[in-house]
Amino acid sequence: MSVEELMEEINSARALAEERLELLMRCRADLDNVLKRSAREKEENIKYASEKLICKLLPVLDSLEQAAKHDQGSNVLYMQLFAVLSGEGLAPIEAKGMKFDPYRHEALYQVESQELEEGLVAEEIQKGYLFNSHVIRFSKVAVAKR
Repeated sequence: MSVEELMEEINSARALAEERLELLMRCRADLDNVLKRSAREKEENIKYASEKLICKLLPVLDSLEQAAKHDQGSNVLYMQLFAVLSGEGLAPIEAKGMKFDPYRHEALYQVESQELEEGLVAEEIQKGYLFNSHVIRFSKVAVAKR
């Protein structure tokens, strides 16, 4: 084998090694991206894991809130349940007296009002809730008009 043939073989081997190294680097970058995306998705799943249960408990919370207006024992139960749900990420949506926000409020009807500006929530019919800062139930409201 001549020197030229050996040099050609070495150059060919170098080109192949560089090509494989580049492929390996791309695969490594893809793997890193998959691992990061998987970690983000796992974090999201953990963050919203209890959302389904909380949605099922909202009618119970509503009933306890209504009962709490008339009975002290029910008020204690309501406060305990609300504290547990709040600890999981539940927060009530502010409605009454606020500017109507279609991303948080569902307008059921309009009411004539001289005291409130047009477009403000005059009455909250059913409380809405956020879970980890996204709406899981819109506030059902009546909106003021002149």
